[in-house]
Amino acid sequence: MSFALVIQPHDVLIFRDGKPFAAGTDTRAQSLFPPTPFTVQGAIRSRVLFSSGVSPAAYATSPADPAVKGLHQKIGFGSQSYGQLQLRGPFLAHRENGDWVRYFPAPADVVQSNGQYHILRPLKSLNAQSNRPDNLAWTWIRTTGRVEDAGGWINEQQLLDYLKGQLPGSLVDEEEFMLHEPRFGIALQAGTRTVREGFLYMADFLRLKEDVAFWVEVDGIQPSDLGGERGFLQLGGEGRAAWYEKIEPRPLPSSPTPLPQRFKVVLLTPAWFSEGWHPSDWSQFFTGSVCLVAAVIPRYQSLGGAYVDDQHRRGAFQKPMRRFVPAGSVFYFEHEGNVAYKGEPFTETPSNEGDLGRIGFGCVVIGRWDYA
Repeated sequence: MSFALVIQPHDVLIFRDGKPFAAGTDTRAQSLFPPTPFTVQGAIRSRVLFSSGVSPAAYATSPADPAVKGLHQKIGFGSQSYGQLQLRGPFLAHRENGDWVRYFPAPADVVQSNGQYHILRPLKSLNAQSNRPDNLAWTWIRTTGRVEDAGGWINEQQLLDYLKGQLPGSLVDEEEFMLHEPRFGIALQAGTRTVREGFLYMADFLRLKEDVAFWVEVDGIQPSDLGGERGFLQLGGEGRAAWYEKIEPRPLPSSPTPLPQRFKVVLLTPAWFSEGWHPSDWSQFFTGSVCLVAAVIPRYQSLGGAYVDDQHRRGAFQKPMRRFVPAGSVFYFEHEGNVAYKGEPFTETPSNEGDLGRIGFGCVVIGRWDYA
C-alpha cells in the first residue's frame, strides 16, 4: 500500500548536483532546487537503515545475515539496486487552507509575450531548412512581440487545466517558496581546528519559507520501516535535519486510454535517455507505433554523485556526471491506430545502475494538442 510523505526542513538546506567541489580550487558550491530523486531516495533509505537497528558496517559487509538480507530486499544496496522501494517525486508542496497543494515546474511550452501567457503548438509545415534533428516541427504562437520562457511553477489544478489546453491564470515564482542564503566558510586542516590559508569558499544554501515542503509518494515499504508515521531524517548536503510526516497519497492525472491521435508528454521530474534528449526507441513506453513530431526541452541538467577529495581517505570517487532531460520538458507525438501509455516511468537507466524510474525519475502527465 503506497503512502505519501511531506518533508519539511528545520534549517537551511543544500542540494549539490554532484559536480566536483573542493575548497581552494572552487570558490562557490551551487545548490539545486528542488532536490532530485537521487537526494530523496538517499534520505529515505538512510532513515530505513537507521530505524532497522542494522549497523551501516553490517549492511555493507554482511549480506548473508538474515536482518541484512531482509533490508537489502526492501531498499537494495548502493546505486545498483533499490530493492522493493519505489518513489514518485519529489514535488514541491505548499500548505493552503490546511491542505497540501503540489506544485510543478511550468511546462516548457508555456511562454509569455506582451505580458500574456501562450502555449506553443507545432506548425504543420514550414518550407525552410534548419538544423533541427529528425525533421521535427517548429513550435509556434501568433504574436508580434518577443517570446520568452514563462518559467515559474503551477499547482495541481492549473496542471489539469493546462492538459485540457487552457492557459494558466498566473505562475508562481521560485522566490515564493524559498530564499537563497549564501554562507561563507573556510576549509580546516585535517584532524585539527586550524584553517587552511587560501581555502575560502561560499555555499549556496536554501531556506524554505513557512508551509513549504517536499512531497514524495512511497511504495514497497511501510511507515513502520521508517520508524513511524512521523519523525526526523537527514536531507541533502551536510545531513541537515528535516521533519517527515505520512499523509494520504494523491495520484497524478491519469493518461487518456487510448491516447488521442495527437498527445504530448510532460516531464514532472527529470529523465535520462540513452540518446541524450530521447531514447533509441519510443516503443518501450507505448503500445503501438508513435511518431515524435516536436519537442520543447530546456537546457540539460547535469547530475551525478558524491565527490571525495581528501588525501587522508582512500582516494577520490566521482559517480559519472550525466545529462538529464529536465522537468518541464514537453514531447509531442502523433499516431495512427490504438495506442496506450504503458504507465512505466518515462526514463531509461544507464547500464550497471539501479532502475532510475523506481526512485522517481520520469514522472509524467499526458495531454492533447493540435497543430497551430
